[in-house]
Amino acid sequence: MRQAAAVLIIAACAAVSAQIAWTPIFLDGSSQVDLWTQSSSGCACPGGEGEDCACCVRDGACPCGDIAPGRCAQCGLEQYCSNMCNITIDSRVLKSKSGKTFGQIKSPSIEGPSACSYILQPDAGQRVEIQLYRLVSVGRFNGSSCVGGWLQLGDAGAVPDSGRAAQTRLCGANERYTPPVVLFADHGASVLDFRITEKTVRSQFLAFFSFTSLSNTQGVGFHPRGGSRIPQTDCDWLYQDVSCRGVGSCVLASPGYPGLYPPHRRCRYLFATNSVHTRVKIIFSSILLPRNHCATDYLTLRAGSSPSAPLLASLCSERSAVLEHPGPNLLLEFNSGPLVPPYDYNGFIAKLEFLEKIDTSGPPPTIAAASLPLAALTHLTNGDNSAVEVDPVSNEISSNNGGHVGCGATVRGFGAGGVRSGHFDTRASAWRSQCVIHLLGTSTDVVQVSLFNYNLRLPSCRSHIEILEGLHEISGRGERGDRFERGDRAMLRICGPSVREARDPSGRFLVRQAVTSKGSNLTIFVRRATSQSVDEEEFVDGAFAFHDEQHEGTVSPDATCASTHYGLASPTHGGVSAPSHHHIFWNIEEQLMCTNRFIPASNQSVTIEIQRLERMWSAEPTGSVATGNGGCRTACGDAGCECRAATPLHYHDHIALVAGDGTHLSCLCGDFQAAWLPVVVRSWTSLRLEYSVAHYTYASRGFDYAAAYSFNDDAMCGQRTYTTHSGEITSKNVTVTGSLNEFFYQQCTWVLDSNVERQLYIDISSEQDKSCSSWNITLHEWSGPRAHGDGLAASAGDLLYTFCARHKNHTYILPWRLNTVVIRLVALSRQQPLYTLRWRSQVVRANRLGPPTPAPAAAASASNVTYSVLLIVLTLCSRYVQMRYARITI
Repeated sequence: MRQAAAVLIIAACAAVSAQIAWTPIFLDGSSQVDLWTQSSSGCACPGGEGEDCACCVRDGACPCGDIAPGRCAQCGLEQYCSNMCNITIDSRVLKSKSGKTFGQIKSPSIEGPSACSYILQPDAGQRVEIQLYRLVSVGRFNGSSCVGGWLQLGDAGAVPDSGRAAQTRLCGANERYTPPVVLFADHGASVLDFRITEKTVRSQFLAFFSFTSLSNTQGVGFHPRGGSRIPQTDCDWLYQDVSCRGVGSCVLASPGYPGLYPPHRRCRYLFATNSVHTRVKIIFSSILLPRNHCATDYLTLRAGSSPSAPLLASLCSERSAVLEHPGPNLLLEFNSGPLVPPYDYNGFIAKLEFLEKIDTSGPPPTIAAASLPLAALTHLTNGDNSAVEVDPVSNEISSNNGGHVGCGATVRGFGAGGVRSGHFDTRASAWRSQCVIHLLGTSTDVVQVSLFNYNLRLPSCRSHIEILEGLHEISGRGERGDRFERGDRAMLRICGPSVREARDPSGRFLVRQAVTSKGSNLTIFVRRATSQSVDEEEFVDGAFAFHDEQHEGTVSPDATCASTHYGLASPTHGGVSAPSHHHIFWNIEEQLMCTNRFIPASNQSVTIEIQRLERMWSAEPTGSVATGNGGCRTACGDAGCECRAATPLHYHDHIALVAGDGTHLSCLCGDFQAAWLPVVVRSWTSLRLEYSVAHYTYASRGFDYAAAYSFNDDAMCGQRTYTTHSGEITSKNVTVTGSLNEFFYQQCTWVLDSNVERQLYIDISSEQDKSCSSWNITLHEWSGPRAHGDGLAASAGDLLYTFCARHKNHTYILPWRLNTVVIRLVALSRQQPLYTLRWRSQVVRANRLGPPTPAPAAAASASNVTYSVLLIVLTLCSRYVQMRYARITI
């Protein structure tokens, strides 16, 4: 081969875009035959056998010997001069014998079908590089893949012809590539597979190889920097701000960059921030994708960690771009389609910067304004006593510090200018050794505080954070300051030295560190060094929220998002909705479950009406990052609305009404029909409303809903005991809303305690024609009291009888000696159950001599002794009567 072939790769450089890069391979002077042969004759033969053998390149070449006296080859591969097929090329061997870690592969000219393989073994810190510049009769591209033959670079441990859709296969009938097609492999030993599967006369390829150092400063030996590969994924990466402090410390690229990327890949790059102030800047220095293939080869950026998160940008034909967005999570997704000739593209490369500073010139952050129409103070105060005003239209705080609550601030959660939640950061104001933030709520509020990050450096608790009930003025010295420092009133006290970051090394948010006040006011106090530098700055940042327990229920301090509404303490009518603007949820990156539990009193029922509901999306976990999947649908019938999915329900966004025992009464998910609303459930037992977002992030906060509740005064159902010899229980008519999906749920329990020796008859009747699954009445033996979520309840023993509405009427006679029975009604139906229960007790003379039934009274021990004595007396009397009767007979 002439010199032109030997230096082909160098000659092409000037005419090619700088986006394509490869290792320069060039050895010696002009007019040489090929890469290793200076001339085919004119040099002494090895072993002194002649004077007319090939002249080899001085640096790294060895003569082929008798098998090819007119050629030279790279030292270490000279034994393959005549048939360079099915060989191993080892970087360390070549380096020791030729001094080079690059060379040339000239496949034999084969007749198909046939195959050759080349194992390339890099040294530590190297990647495999292939530069293909000639294909002769090696298959053909059918529009989606190579057929008839191909050249493929893959992992040495992979199974050949395993059928993977993402194989990097090249093909062409008669192709010369200028610039060359460049392939890289980063997974250790690789195999270059040359395979012809159809009949051919001459099939061949020519390529250069190189074991390229990963530390190559020219960019050819590119390796991702600053990120970490997500385990058990093909090409997913995590980049955190804590790993990307310096400019240029984080670099990412498509797989195989700067070479051709593999086909049919979906690579995800998750950017995670630890601070609410951090913005992510992605600088794409090169984007080179196949022309006119935007449907298959493209980049997307989403606000969140899920592919179903809101789309921020989409890139396809750009040559460069800069994107900048806030955290806490951004997801960059790279998608590739089939490899398309002429293979003149290589993906993207980008630098990543995390910009963390409190911008005092940009627009302020949004903080939810007070929703309660209470007239009170209407301003916030900064540490410098400057006013902080709330825009009545945008509900945004505006001030000279960019809207961030800092040291000296007093935040009021009431009034026309009050705010209900927001972020605080001690770095938002001028440095001071004692920092105080006051949070003032309404009389029915409690205050929730969640800490995201803090840095305390001074030892022995000289630096500390305290969160205290009520409002406290902090003095620098003296009794009040000393008393405050002891922390005797602190709900939470953190002593230095101590450092907390919002995420762990794997990028997952840490378990929240939060407190909830008992009263309506709270003070955050930070004591720190008298001076500070940027590298040693002591700070704390987090979020706060005011929770109105009168209208929003009693908050559960141990749960992320849970409230309880008691029928005797809550308003008789109210509403609940999605917590879409809670800043304390900034560090949640998982399923979010918010519950509102409703507990009616013994003489009440509760009605929940889901009035408004947005379309919901689901997140199915596949690999490291969830992917959107709407695999859940809603079906409503006579027994409530049901969520139907092939996977567990927590993988799907949904809203559900659940009974106290865990029974799902109604569930809505997926693309439900809006005409089905409102969905109404009336229950005479406790009920909870579950709002579940499968994959919650602060930037993608799930769906919205609105529901109304009411506590109704009625005594239809409850735990009741009847001791009369006869009586009647009947259903009572209740008002209905007329909604298509209105359901009645009842779990009623009655105890009939006939405390005399009589036979108990129970008559049950109904005019309805309903199935047993709609509602039924069951009779059980009594087995004593048991603990229940709302107190003590009768324990139902063995089942005696089941009545269904279709039975119309039935009389059940209890066995003699069983004069206490538990009656249970269970119903879930669109129609209110209609029934009548009557009972009566009669004296049966045939049973009078039998032993009595033990009474189920509360004083069990005393009753047992009494009945034992009576039983002995009656037995003796019975025997005496029998003896007297026997004597009279005789």
